[in-house]
Amino acid sequence: MELLPILLGGDLNCYGMALAFYEAGCPRSVALGKYRLGVTSFSRLVRPLADRRMENDAGRLAMIGQIASAYPSVRPILIGCTDEYASFLIREASVFDERYVVPSPPPRALKYADKAVFFEICKRYVIGTPKTVVLREGEGIPADLPFAYPIVLKPALSEEYWRHPFAGMRKVWFPEDREGAVRILRKIRDAGYCNAVILQEKLRIEDCDNYVLTTYSDRLGRVTAVAYGRVLLEEHTPRGLGNHAAILTEKMPAECKKLLSFLENIGYRGFANFDLVRDPVSGELYTLEMNLRQGRSNHYMTAAGVNPAALVIDDRILCRKLELAEASPDIFWHSVPLEVIYSQLKDIELIRRLRALSGVGRAVSPFHVGADLKNPMHRLYVMEHERRVRKRRKALAAE
Repeated sequence: MELLPILLGGDLNCYGMALAFYEAGCPRSVALGKYRLGVTSFSRLVRPLADRRMENDAGRLAMIGQIASAYPSVRPILIGCTDEYASFLIREASVFDERYVVPSPPPRALKYADKAVFFEICKRYVIGTPKTVVLREGEGIPADLPFAYPIVLKPALSEEYWRHPFAGMRKVWFPEDREGAVRILRKIRDAGYCNAVILQEKLRIEDCDNYVLTTYSDRLGRVTAVAYGRVLLEEHTPRGLGNHAAILTEKMPAECKKLLSFLENIGYRGFANFDLVRDPVSGELYTLEMNLRQGRSNHYMTAAGVNPAALVIDDRILCRKLELAEASPDIFWHSVPLEVIYSQLKDIELIRRLRALSGVGRAVSPFHVGADLKNPMHRLYVMEHERRVRKRRKALAAE
């Protein structure tokens, strides 16, 4: 039977999965979301569909059913490409009949998307995290914290946070003092967000002290794929802060085995994505959060030899027994121009290493591979994307 990937979203996460499905033998995916976004609107690999009904579960079910009815001879594969859509599929997986493939975690996994809950689980599994204080509804900023300002302030439940927009909204905040933290917390609460807020020690790190771990757990709950990488550069826009713009894949360190054991102990299934940071002072690897989906930069997995779409097809459709696959080290993945990355790095030896990898074809961008290479509309989109990245970097450097 022919397969039809239905990717809920439209951003780089979605495009990366469309590339993966293309390489796995599915020539075109559907990108289904509230709005059309450039990265998937000008691609020959994606049929973009935008509908405001995607704002709620009932509308999403109706839209997915409508697409499936239009392609009665295909088997739909449903993949969530944002926190919101991933949570929807986890909640509603049982609604879809056996024709659909929904490689989502079980509903009980939803609690791990709450950072406050996840940090408690980390304590149980002796998984390192930065010093953290959790504020519940009605609690204010403590007069004394077990760490100094500036601090990190962020919502514990991102999906719920973005449902309550306000002027100047940011993904993560870095208040310089208690007065600043009080003002930010008031803005968040006044907008209607009632869930926990996280206060955390702000480590003195560069972008390249961050790491990413992406895993896939099969239908039996076994971790069967891992991809680990050092983040070389992050986005620095208010809503995109923390999104990976460049990754160098590495062999997974021993510390991450605790995360794999955690996943297998809870019977997790599907993709998980962990944001990590190595403290340059103590040398410890800390876990910052867990996402119940593949990451926005998931194409780094495909570039490093672990195709996430092939994992789903082999596991959920062909019912093959998967052996543990680990992404190849020394793949330099990037979604921004190379000169932007080099200009931001301070480590000369690292820059030389990256240039050498690029020189032997081990630098890979999702914008410069696949069937879209000869697509003039895609090329125009990429040119404009790269122009904006350069302009934004110049503005940040001038601040």
